[in-house]
Amino acid sequence: MKKFTIAIFALVVWMASGLLASQRVVLFEEYTSITCGPCAAANPGVDLALRNAGLGTVVVAIKYHMNWPSPGTDPWYWNNVTDNNTRRFYYGVNAVPMGFLDGVQVGLDQGTLTNAILNRSVISSPYEMKISADVNTNSVTVLVKATAAPLAGNNYLRIAVIEKEHNAATPFINGETHCLVPMLQMLPNGTGTLINIAVGDSQSFTFNYNPAFFLHPPLGLESLLNVVAFVQNDQIKQVMQAAYAEVGVNTGATTAGALVANNEVAVVSGYAYNKSDGPIDLEIGVNGQIPAGWAVTAMSTQGLTIPVNNGTVAFTLPGLSSFYYDISIDPQGNTGGASVKADIRLASNPDLVSSTLYSVSTNDVDVLVVDDDGGRTYESYIVNELSQTSYVYGVVSINSGDLAPDDLNEINTIIWNCGVAKPTLTEEDMAALAQFLDNGGRLYLNGVDIAYELADPASPTYTSNSLAFFINYLHASYIKRQHTFLVVKGITGDPITGNMTANIGLFGGTGAGTINSQAGQYPNQIAGGDFNAAPILYFITKPNEHPAIRAVHNGTTGIGGVVFTTFGFETIAEASNRALFAEGVINWLNSITAIDDPVDPAVATRFELKANYPNPFNPSTTIAYDLPGNAGEQVVSLVIYNQLGQAVRSLVNEPQMMGSHTVTWDGRDDAGKAVASGVYFYQLRYGEHQATRKMLLVR
Repeated sequence: MKKFTIAIFALVVWMASGLLASQRVVLFEEYTSITCGPCAAANPGVDLALRNAGLGTVVVAIKYHMNWPSPGTDPWYWNNVTDNNTRRFYYGVNAVPMGFLDGVQVGLDQGTLTNAILNRSVISSPYEMKISADVNTNSVTVLVKATAAPLAGNNYLRIAVIEKEHNAATPFINGETHCLVPMLQMLPNGTGTLINIAVGDSQSFTFNYNPAFFLHPPLGLESLLNVVAFVQNDQIKQVMQAAYAEVGVNTGATTAGALVANNEVAVVSGYAYNKSDGPIDLEIGVNGQIPAGWAVTAMSTQGLTIPVNNGTVAFTLPGLSSFYYDISIDPQGNTGGASVKADIRLASNPDLVSSTLYSVSTNDVDVLVVDDDGGRTYESYIVNELSQTSYVYGVVSINSGDLAPDDLNEINTIIWNCGVAKPTLTEEDMAALAQFLDNGGRLYLNGVDIAYELADPASPTYTSNSLAFFINYLHASYIKRQHTFLVVKGITGDPITGNMTANIGLFGGTGAGTINSQAGQYPNQIAGGDFNAAPILYFITKPNEHPAIRAVHNGTTGIGGVVFTTFGFETIAEASNRALFAEGVINWLNSITAIDDPVDPAVATRFELKANYPNPFNPSTTIAYDLPGNAGEQVVSLVIYNQLGQAVRSLVNEPQMMGSHTVTWDGRDDAGKAVASGVYFYQLRYGEHQATRKMLLVR
C-alpha cells in the first residue's frame, strides 16, 4: 500500500500571535476604498513587501476603508462608519490609498515599504504584549507589560477586530474579488484606552466585541476571529508595539490519499488543532460517495467513533490542543476509487464547517487522476467528465514527490492535475512519470505556468533535469511565459480538438479561474519539440502560437503518449468545452498503438514548411519541409534572413526530389561566424511555391 501525505496549515507569514516578548512587531495601516482599487490584491507590491519583510521581522496589518472617491460604495466603510472615520481623522487622511508604518506615513511601493519595515524592526520597544480572544464569550484580552520607559505623552491601547480575508463571489465595483485584513470594529472604540503602566508592571484589558459588525461569515473554522492590538503615542503618533492573534481551529490531513491493491485496506488520517487559549465545542462526521461493496469506518485516536454518512458526533477541543482521527477505506476486492471528506463544524453554528478531503484508488483502474494541486479541489472538474464515461477511474491525492516510479507500474492512463501548486512537479514526480512513459504509459499533464517552471531558466524551480524532462518526455519546446490573451480554439483535423469549433475561454464561466495575471499565473506558449509532437490548441489572436500539444512517446519498453496543456483543465470556462476536451484527450491517449511512420516520399502531396524545433534554440535547430509529388525535380532554396531582410545563411540551394526533408542550422552565417541572439526568418522556395517562418535564437 502506498500512502500520500499532505499537511494543510493556515499560516500567514506576516502575522504572529501570542506572547511576543521583546521582539519588535511592526504595524502597517492602509487607508483604502474598493472604489479606487487599492485592496491588497490590487496592490501586490504592498502585499509582497509585508510577506517578505525578512530578517525575522513580524508585521501585522489593518486596512481601513473610506467612502470616497465617488460613488463611495465600499461595504467595509458603511459597515462601521464611526471607527473608520475616527482613524481617518486621526492621521488627516485626504487621499487613498495611503499607508502608515508604525504611525508614520510611508510610500506603498515594495522597495520603500520593505526598507521602512526593516528600519523599524531594529528599534527596541518599551512594551511586551500578548493578545487572545474567546469565541464563547465574544471577548478580547490584551496583556501589556512595560519593560522600559515609554515615550512622553498620552499612550493609548487600540484594538482592531479584522476580517482576515474575503473573496467575493462577484467582483466589487472596481473589478476586484479579494481583500485582506479590513477593520470590522475597534475596541472599545476608535479612540482606544489610555494606559499608564510603570516599568516592570503589567496590566490586562478585556473588551467584548459585537458579532453584528462581522460583515461576512468566517471563511472556515480556521478564521473564527482575528484581532490586532497596538500601543500608540498620541503626541507624535508613533506605534511602539503591536500584536496579532487568530482564534479558530486549523484542520487538515496528515495522510490525504493512498494507492492500493484492491485487496488492501487504506488508512488516511487528519487532525484539528485549537489555536485558541480556550476550549471550542465541535462536531465531526465523515461523508462521501462510497462505491458499492467498499467499506469505510472512522475513529479518533482517543477512541471516539465517528459516523460515516450518518450525521456527526460532538467533542470539545481544549485550548492549544489537537484532535487526531483515522479513516479506514477497504475496497474489498473491487476496482475503482473512493473520495470522502471529514467535516468539522462549530457546535454553536453548524453552518460554519471546515472540510478535509481524502481519496483512495486501487491500482487496477483504467484512468488514475493524480490530485497534485496542493489541497484544492480542482480535480473535481475532470472527475465530473470521467463520471460520464465507461472508464473505471480513481483519484489519489498526493503531495509533490509522494509517488515513486514503481508505484505506477500497474497504471495505463494518468491524468495529472497540478492546478496552481508550486512546484508543479518535483524531481521525484518527473522520475516517476519518466519511467511511466518509458513503459508505454499515457499521460495528460496540466497545470498553470507549468512550462515556465520546467523550461525557463528564470524560474526558481528550473533545473537541467526539468528541462530534459520537458524536452525528452513532454516533447515540447518552450517559447514564453506570459500569454495574456485567454481565448483558444481547436485545430482543424486534430484528433483531439478537431471538433472544438467554438472559442474556448480560459477565464470566467463555470471554470475555476486559475489563470490570473495579477497573481503571476499564466498559460505559457509552447510548441512541439520534435516530429512526434503536434499542437492541439491555438490562441485565436495568434494562430501560430499554442498553449497545448500532444505527442507519441517511443519508450524503452512500450509506446506511450502525452497530452500537455500549460493551463489547468479546471480553467476551461465552458462545461461543453470541458466535456469535448476530456473526451478527445482520453480517447486519443487510448488509441495510440505505435509511432507514426515517416512520410513516404512517394506519397507526399503538398508543399509545407514546418516549424523548426527546438524554438527558441541554442546552438542549433532543425527545419523540416515537404515537397509535393507533382512538382518534379526542381531547385530548392532555403535561406535564413535577419530582421532587416538581409540574407544570413543559405542552407539549401540544389535540386531535390519530392518528399520529406530536414536540414539543421547551427546559428552561423555563410562565413562561419556565430550570429547574435534575435528573431530570424527562414524562407523556402521550390518552383512556384514559397513559404516563410520565424524562429528565435537565444545565446
